[in-house]
Amino acid sequence: MIHGVGIDIVDINKFKKALDRWGDKIVRRLFTEDEVGYCSRQRHPERHLAVRFAAKESVFKALGRAVPFKDVEITRGMGGGGGGGRPSVRIRGLEGGFRFFISLSHDGSFAVSQTVVERLGE
Repeated sequence: MIHGVGIDIVDINKFKKALDRWGDKIVRRLFTEDEVGYCSRQRHPERHLAVRFAAKESVFKALGRAVPFKDVEITRGMGGGGGGGRPSVRIRGLEGGFRFFISLSHDGSFAVSQTVVERLGE
C-alpha cells in the first residue's frame, strides 16, 4: 500500500551560493560522510549535493514527517544503465515496514527528486 509520495526541486545555483557561504558547516549538517565522499569525486559536486538535498526533502514529504538530515542517506545501487545504478534510501533508526522508490535528476540549474514510500504488510 502506498504510504506517501513526495517531490522536491532545488535551484543548483542558489544551493551553490549556500555552499559557498556556509562551507563545510552546512555540508556536515546535511550529508553523511559517504554522500560527501561520492559527491566530492564528481566533476560538479554542487549538482550531486543539490540532488541529494532534494531527495531527502522528497523522502520527508513522502513519509509525512521530518527526520534528521544525516539519518537519511541517498546511495547508489548496483547495476542498471546510466552509469552507476538505481538510487536508494537508507534511514537510520526507522523501523522496518517501508520500501522506498526514488528518482533523481539534474539538468541545467535544477535538481529534482521524487520518492514513493510503500508500507509493507498492509
